[in-house]
Amino acid sequence: MGVKEDKAKVRAELGTIRIRPDERKEASVLICNRISSLHEWISAKTVLLYAPLPDEPDILSLIDDSKTICFPRYNADRTYEAAAINHLNDLAPGKFGIPEPPDRCNKVKPTEINLTLVPGVAFDKDMNRLGRGRGFYDRWLKELSGEKLGVGFDHQLIDLVPAESHDARMGLVITPSRAMKNSD
Repeated sequence: MGVKEDKAKVRAELGTIRIRPDERKEASVLICNRISSLHEWISAKTVLLYAPLPDEPDILSLIDDSKTICFPRYNADRTYEAAAINHLNDLAPGKFGIPEPPDRCNKVKPTEINLTLVPGVAFDKDMNRLGRGRGFYDRWLKELSGEKLGVGFDHQLIDLVPAESHDARMGLVITPSRAMKNSD
């Protein structure tokens, strides 16, 4: 089996795991507590968050008026850009139904991002991340400066994420029970 098939298998296996709303809420609180105590979070001035899908940790409680808060915005050319919001209600449904900043929100240069929180389907101890399979995020992450912090539930931390050379690695991975840092 090749890497693409291995990725599909991991996505399928983890896709069968359902987390109850109360478990998601409790795990999300633990994750946010871990993140907010990190030096990388405390020192960051401009942070790129994500609008969580129902099967992802909810990190929206991290929104902090002392930081420039950005979210991904999908472009017609199938790329992403970061855009700053003033309030959570600035977000509107985007291309895939995922809330994102509308055009009136200012674009933020990739070099201005200090910390990016990145959801994923799976992560491993080597800081590899498995996304949803389109590769948009991986291509974009390579353009962004600052630390990349993978965010997931404990069941998403697996022994080995099938990875290819174009897949972005994380600098840190946070779950409710673990905080791992890239040793490179």
